[in-house]
Amino acid sequence: SYRNPLARGLDLPEIIRYAIFYGVPKISVNLDLEGNVKHLLLALSSLRPLIARDKNLEKHIATVDRWLKTLNRYSNMINPPKDKVDELRDNIKRFILSEEIYQKINTSDDISIREEDGKWSLVVADITGYLQASGRTSRLYVGGISKGLSYILVDDRKVFNNLIRKARWWFSSDIVFKNANTVDIDKILQEIDEDRIRIRRREGRRDDFLRPVMVIVESPHKARTIANFFGKPISRNIDGQELYEVITEDKYLVITSSFGHIFDLNKEMGYFGVLENGEFIPVYETIEGKENIVNALREASKEFDQILVATDPDTEGEKISWDLKNLCAVFAKDIKRMEFHEVTKRAILNSLKEFRDVNENLVKAQVVRRISDRWVGFELSQLIQRVFSRNYLSAGRVQTPVLGWVIERAKEHSKRIYLVIIRREGLELRFEFENKEEAQKFFNSLTKIEVLKEKEKVEEKIPLPPYTTDVILKDASDRYKLSVSRTMEVLQDLFERGFITYHRTDSTRVSDTGINIAKEYITEQFGEEYFRGRTWGEGGAHECIRPTRVLDVEDIKSMIYSGELEGFSKDHLVVYDLIFKRFIASQMRNIVLKGYDVTIKALDKVQSMEVFEEIIQDGFNKVFPIKIVRVPEGEVDVINNKFFYTVPKVPLFTQGSLVEEMKRRGLGRPSTYATIVSRLLERGYVIEKNGYLIPTSLGEKVYNYLNSNEDRFRFVKEDFTRELEGLMDKVENGEADYQEILKSLRNELRKN
Repeated sequence: SYRNPLARGLDLPEIIRYAIFYGVPKISVNLDLEGNVKHLLLALSSLRPLIARDKNLEKHIATVDRWLKTLNRYSNMINPPKDKVDELRDNIKRFILSEEIYQKINTSDDISIREEDGKWSLVVADITGYLQASGRTSRLYVGGISKGLSYILVDDRKVFNNLIRKARWWFSSDIVFKNANTVDIDKILQEIDEDRIRIRRREGRRDDFLRPVMVIVESPHKARTIANFFGKPISRNIDGQELYEVITEDKYLVITSSFGHIFDLNKEMGYFGVLENGEFIPVYETIEGKENIVNALREASKEFDQILVATDPDTEGEKISWDLKNLCAVFAKDIKRMEFHEVTKRAILNSLKEFRDVNENLVKAQVVRRISDRWVGFELSQLIQRVFSRNYLSAGRVQTPVLGWVIERAKEHSKRIYLVIIRREGLELRFEFENKEEAQKFFNSLTKIEVLKEKEKVEEKIPLPPYTTDVILKDASDRYKLSVSRTMEVLQDLFERGFITYHRTDSTRVSDTGINIAKEYITEQFGEEYFRGRTWGEGGAHECIRPTRVLDVEDIKSMIYSGELEGFSKDHLVVYDLIFKRFIASQMRNIVLKGYDVTIKALDKVQSMEVFEEIIQDGFNKVFPIKIVRVPEGEVDVINNKFFYTVPKVPLFTQGSLVEEMKRRGLGRPSTYATIVSRLLERGYVIEKNGYLIPTSLGEKVYNYLNSNEDRFRFVKEDFTRELEGLMDKVENGEADYQEILKSLRNELRKN
């Protein structure tokens, strides 16, 4: 038990070597007697995912969630209302002992229910007790972490499974339980004894201290998350700048943040902040409002020989790293780049060992992007601000062509087409007409269709790949009407809190770590036969957007309602659910379908389609259900199943579909998609109505003005921007000289 004094407060790494658990650490929640409200909360939260994942029981989930919220509130009271607690306990007991829930618990593999002398108890793992006791055997000392042994005599397999899952909730794959038969116990005991000898030899010595290292990340939220991986941090403040101090195996870490970029191009010197002296020299200055951060980081750097810069793993992050290196190099001798693609303890520890130099090719690519944005954007922005007498207007090499797409789409949307749609027994047929009279005649004459099934076929279908930035933005927009800026905000928070990998990516690649996460979940929920690990790409530093832990949305909800997790909104839940399901499906076996190629004759119109009537082999459809349609055959009466519609020729863009178009046409990057859409809305060039983007009169006037002069317009043409984006990619890969690209761009601008 975590209340045992042997498991609490002892920090004797030279003495304590082993923790032997006589039975799995567990909490038995008596459903009859007055007891600990927190224990009842723990038991019910453990039961919740079991109920939520069962289609026959999900009708109870709203009630369970209400109980959890109430228990969480009572658990924070010194004296909760006894009558209310007793009533709640009685309701929960009746629920648990109801036939359907009782049977579900009995068939589960991680929750036990027991009866003894007519008294009922729900038994769940005591993760706190396990961590308290096992943690005594392996402690931090000057020189590293002592080796220890935790040995569990498993007396209840269900409770042990529950312990594994709870450990996984908080520590991802950092805690791995091994069967004692698969390890060399004698060797481990010998290593433990040797470790204790080393610890005793160090007693009283002062010649071996932990090396102090400062780690700089981009956001204070991420700094706190990382610091908390290593225990409760010491916090101190330098001129308003928060620094968190923690100890790892061999380092004394001080973690702080830069709050994003600290420097940007000067606006006055040279040509919009770039000097020309045989080569182009960008002049940077401290961003307004960041002076205190710059001073505090410079002051803090005096304390360290080594600084690790851990900004985001993209060109923007690399430029921030380069700036921070230059800022701190006056005092610190050793400044390196630390890179990780997920905020987990495992990833942080690995990156602390595998740091590198700042990649100057990535920095140069960002410099080209920033200068080109400044040169093209400032020049044209100042022009339209004068012409339209509005100092907030802007133009840009990506923003302006994207505005043109919205305008063009709206023009096409104003045109009308005519649809005749047949809906019958799950089948939907669409016949499109440009001419209204022709469509009306077809509709009036249509009474029957002829359905011909061709040869039966069996086909294998593969799942979709995991998410990239553009696809998650579109799906969140289409399914939940989330703006792209809100989705990016949620993704950023999920990343910084350690729930997903880095979210600004155009890669679908899955690492070995990701594949193992999927394998564990799929095996547990569906069976190992459903797992088919796929990398979805080879090599490269970037990875897809995927979960970092074996936690589905029902696990997350249980953590929220039990008070273990705070700060999650509904938006967080739906976005995380999209990511988790898409990723898990991408690692499941293909489905095999039986169906037909179908030919349908309707008057003089003929349509062919593929129809699947049966699933022969289940696979990823366990996560993403597949629509099965049994079509009628032969002559089919449709007199009551036909519909006539007048509709726009094309739909207006949504925020999500506009991002999809940017990706398809090669404009913008994962880091800029949301910014471009938001800017069009902020400038008043576009408004959003019922989720659709409509150009304003101002937007059309600005675009038409820029389009009226070919010399001016060529810098905001789609082809120009796409070509420049391609050159930036070459700079990133070391295949092009950034100075030559800037020279070419400057010469083009001089012609204007």
